[in-house]
Amino acid sequence: MTRTLVFCLGLAAFGMAFRPGEAFAQEAPVVAVDTTTYSTGPNMEMVGSGIGTFAISYLPAVVVGATSGLDADRTLFVPVAGPWLDLTQRPHCGLVVSCGSEGAAKVLLITDGVFQAIGAISIVGGLLTTTHETRTVHAADVGPTVRISPASVGWQGYGVVALGTF
Repeated sequence: MTRTLVFCLGLAAFGMAFRPGEAFAQEAPVVAVDTTTYSTGPNMEMVGSGIGTFAISYLPAVVVGATSGLDADRTLFVPVAGPWLDLTQRPHCGLVVSCGSEGAAKVLLITDGVFQAIGAISIVGGLLTTTHETRTVHAADVGPTVRISPASVGWQGYGVVALGTF
């Protein structure tokens, strides 16, 4: 009995020592099959930021133009050029007009005119600039492929071989 037990333990140890290990498949390298660049139209991010900039600067100008008692402020209804027209038509300081707030008003008109111009230029630039998108198709995106071709089978026989990826 001990001889049988020793034989079985030896056989088990031999089997454990030379048992096959796990086989792992190698990852196939991802190969780019095709890269395509195409135009997608106007740059809508630039157009959107231009509209936002223009609206933030034009709406207060319209409110001031509607509520001010000064005739020169009526030109603020004209987009982009309105602040510059208003700046040239402002009354000069003298006995009738006090200059207490004219300096601040002129600074605000210049700032408003600059931001309206930036917004308008951004809108036009976004409409004239096209965006490009690049799409790359990888071999993994293509899916399984099968290739069937004639082959020789045995010494004198012919047959078909199917090769594929999956």
